[in-house]
Amino acid sequence: HLVGGTLVAIILGPWASVIVLFLILVIQSLFGDGGITALGANTFNMGIIGGIVGFYLVLLFVRLLNNTSLKKELKVTIATAIGSYIAIVLASFICGIEIGISGTIPIEIAVPAMVFWHILIGIGEAIISALIVYYIYKTKPDFITTESILKVK
Repeated sequence: HLVGGTLVAIILGPWASVIVLFLILVIQSLFGDGGITALGANTFNMGIIGGIVGFYLVLLFVRLLNNTSLKKELKVTIATAIGSYIAIVLASFICGIEIGISGTIPIEIAVPAMVFWHILIGIGEAIISALIVYYIYKTKPDFITTESILKVK
């Protein structure tokens, strides 16, 4: 399923994304998806890596794309796709390390397994996040509260 950390960070801001993802994870844990004991690790992986790191990756790629003649909405869309993809793969790498450290599964199995699947999952995350940001940018750009931070030219 879509994690959406980078997507939420672009719309509401990087710090708000951590709170939003934490609340989503609490609700999911009430339904037995993730659990309370994994709440801290999941919040770190999805909220901080997915949200905050993802946001600053988007910021980096927007700044790189500002040197091109692309339209503003395309710059943000492309940067969102790249940033959300990298954030998901990075979060899966960190999660694999956490699983390995926990002793549940050896780290040499956990890390490659997590990263392999999230390299594939990240494609969907990137496409969905980019399409949503593009749609919002075209229809209601004021919903993207971080535009002043992104400094899209």
